[in-house]
Amino acid sequence: RSRSCSGASFRDADAMPTSLGASARAADVVEKQVRRARVDADTCSLNASLLRRKISSLADFHLRHWKPRSVSLREMQSTYGGLAGWGRTRFQIVDGALHYPDLKHNTFGCVLRRTPILAWALLELLERHPKLPDVDVPVNCRDKPGSELRPRRAPILAFSYTTGRGFSDVPLPDYTYWGLPYADLPPWPAWLKSMEEPQYAWGAKRDSIIWVGSPTNPLRSAFAKCAAAELGSTLVHRMPNKDQMHELAWRCKPGAPGTPCATKPDQWTPLEEQCRHRYILHMPGISDWLEHFKHQLACGSVNIFLGRRPNHRALPDGAAPARAAGVSAPRSFEHFDFSGPLLREGEGFIFVPLSGSGGGACKQLRATLRELDKSPAKAQCIARRGQQLAAELAMPRVYDYMASLLTGASLRQQAGVAKAAAKAERSRRVTKANFFSFVPPAKRPWMEHIFRQWHSDRFNATPLLPPRAEETASGLFH
Repeated sequence: RSRSCSGASFRDADAMPTSLGASARAADVVEKQVRRARVDADTCSLNASLLRRKISSLADFHLRHWKPRSVSLREMQSTYGGLAGWGRTRFQIVDGALHYPDLKHNTFGCVLRRTPILAWALLELLERHPKLPDVDVPVNCRDKPGSELRPRRAPILAFSYTTGRGFSDVPLPDYTYWGLPYADLPPWPAWLKSMEEPQYAWGAKRDSIIWVGSPTNPLRSAFAKCAAAELGSTLVHRMPNKDQMHELAWRCKPGAPGTPCATKPDQWTPLEEQCRHRYILHMPGISDWLEHFKHQLACGSVNIFLGRRPNHRALPDGAAPARAAGVSAPRSFEHFDFSGPLLREGEGFIFVPLSGSGGGACKQLRATLRELDKSPAKAQCIARRGQQLAAELAMPRVYDYMASLLTGASLRQQAGVAKAAAKAERSRRVTKANFFSFVPPAKRPWMEHIFRQWHSDRFNATPLLPPRAEETASGLFH
């Protein structure tokens, strides 16, 4: 059926203003993406075997900047020292065991609960791949990559959650694969399973587009000003209260085991509610990487990314190309996570390119929705392919990627680097038996009452040891 927008159908040509210049070019890009989607049952699905080969190639792609045994202990020490304070952490794997340095409380740390979740992920990895070689793992745990490729400087081997064409950051799977406690976002396998429920089927979705976000940059501000007039009730906009979100993320504690914080911000909209809409809108915020983009792909809606195409500057002389191992950096995003090279415009999502400050954002989005409305079977095909891509990133493949990545990083580091770094940093061994002794008091409520409940079958040998020191002590999972 035709979608109504302020009383006018998207199929009504008279209701749609003619766009010129950048708007026309953007409409042409979107039309080509929609046209690319085939609709018959046999061809709507992605080529699963090709996709799996690409997933297997991702580790080599992200490690393309280094030759074997080219990174020294001095360089790894300098790498960690150069990462932004209060946005970094570090681990070593030595002799098949996880080690954590005696890092100073006031010189490092990751926001929210990213450090203990990463520690748990690495322990789970070692149980599945116990023969991993020694490797030093300094981590930039901010949303943006931090190791820019520069002329006449060797690429920096630091791990991160994101990377980009102009960066050497090596992306680890982000923390939400294991769950995001304060956002009630369960571990990835549970999320994928929940999206099979009938209320998320295409035919059950609301014929509308939802955007959850705040006007934190000029593009979002411009869109917020024109959205009501251009899109009317077709757009469902939720803007959670910023101060209340901060309270939820940092201060509000779970009331009991398995019971998250009961106080939610005004206009709080969980991801599963967003999945009830046929179209989900994304716009860049602090970064254009969205940790939950994979979750929204998994829910079988058409995901629409509205933003400026990155200005891909020429890489410094000698830098590795942005294509290797059969995959390449995505064109649509400045920053992307480890699975970013799998994303293709028009295949599992729609990219709407903007120019300038985004003044025509609403008209271009409206034109995009009209194009999708003309081809509902193709829109459904795009949603289906996005869902298939997300499902192929099942946890066994996530762990296999991590194992390949850390094995490859070990081969790039000189022999003995991890062991020497662990000695220099007075690292302690971390096990499931002593895991909670590293969790500082401020992070314990969520880790004990929510995260532990989610992974109860894997925590069965993990006692709730008290922190081995006060909140400001060194060597805790800050």
